Amino acid sequence: MAGDAATVKALLDATPSLIAQLTDDDERRLPFTAQRENLAAVRLMLTAGWPVDARGQHGGTALHWAAWHGHLEMVREILRFHPVVDLRSIDYDGTAVQWAEHAAEHGWHPGVGDYADVIALLKAADRHA
Repeated sequence: MAGDAATVKALLDATPSLIAQLTDDDERRLPFTAQRENLAAVRLMLTAGWPVDARGQHGGTALHWAAWHGHLEMVREILRFHPVVDLRSIDYDGTAVQWAEHAAEHGWHPGVGDYADVIALLKAADRHA
């Protein structure tokens, strides 16, 4: 979560099976990191092998949270790791595109995110999944 690539590399070199040993709490760190809008750490965690569809708060994935924030670059990065685009969150029974659509009007900072492009990208990715 700190985005320290050197430490991640050292840990994976020392214990190649480290990702397979992640607990549920460990896996939840990816969506939590996306929820906090830390693109560098999300990128590093995914590259290290973190499960892209790990669920966090409300049963949302990193893709849900990136969509919620209208964070286009993060959505693009997550899509490179082939998440289930139409996966529904647990608490709100919504897909990432539905989270983006809702947040575009009712989110934490609707005037800041790039919601139109995020929604278009997610709809295109869902059609090609």
